[in-house]
Amino acid sequence: MIFWDYDNSQITLFVLKLDTIDLSKQLHSMYFINHPFRTIKCLFLAPFLVFCACEVKDSPRVTLDSGLKTYFQLIQVGKTGSARVQLRQLMEHEGTRAQPLFLMGLSYHKEKKYTKAVEWFEKSTAFEEVQERYPPAWHFIGWSYYYLGDVEKSQIAFEQFLEFHPDESDSLFALGLLSMERGDLSQAEDFYLRSIDVQEENPKGQAKAMARLGDVYVLEGSMNRAKEMYLKSVELDADLYEAWFHLSIIQNRLLEVELGAFALQQSKQARERVLRSRYQTRFPE
Repeated sequence: MIFWDYDNSQITLFVLKLDTIDLSKQLHSMYFINHPFRTIKCLFLAPFLVFCACEVKDSPRVTLDSGLKTYFQLIQVGKTGSARVQLRQLMEHEGTRAQPLFLMGLSYHKEKKYTKAVEWFEKSTAFEEVQERYPPAWHFIGWSYYYLGDVEKSQIAFEQFLEFHPDESDSLFALGLLSMERGDLSQAEDFYLRSIDVQEENPKGQAKAMARLGDVYVLEGSMNRAKEMYLKSVELDADLYEAWFHLSIIQNRLLEVELGAFALQQSKQARERVLRSRYQTRFPE
């Protein structure tokens, strides 16, 4: 999988409303308890540090050089300017390589300066020799263009990354979001189902995709199928408070008033848990 583990919390995105394009962006931001790029510490940690290129079954793994760990950690804690200064010094002494270029892009991504991030990410994928490129950059290019509102370029980037890693669940998930943006609910369903299928060992990732799939069924008017997906989602991850909330709406529509009230209560409790854990400090004042 390609997302990092941010304090054991996974990328969770989605929200619910009944338009198509606006809906999917709102669902996306709402379900983002810790989105990959909203909080970089949530995103690519392990996955991009050790990226498995799966185009060929026995293809070598692309790993982030251990010598770059310090720069990554600076970015992770928000010291992006310092990281860039040191990365530039590194490239002046050792030459330009894909991974330092990627980290330059990552530093801007951390600051939500997506146009600048794309500039550096694309440099890390532009080397003539394929083995000199850093494929995970395509994944970040995809999300950067998503936040910039360029659906077409975002789609191309995620598809490019999937050529190297066809079962990367978060890119499949992203393509589901983009399909919703275009109003192609059938294709969105296919991508979410694929994302679910490849995450047998990641129940929270499955929960995220199931909740989004529930959103698709709502837009299609399939309330019972939506309810089923939301129920499966919160069974795998009880902290998905948006999924609980959407479940409560569906149950009320289906005249399951008591169950709807219970789901709404669970949504409030889950949200409190998530916010409490997000802002909790190790040494409270």
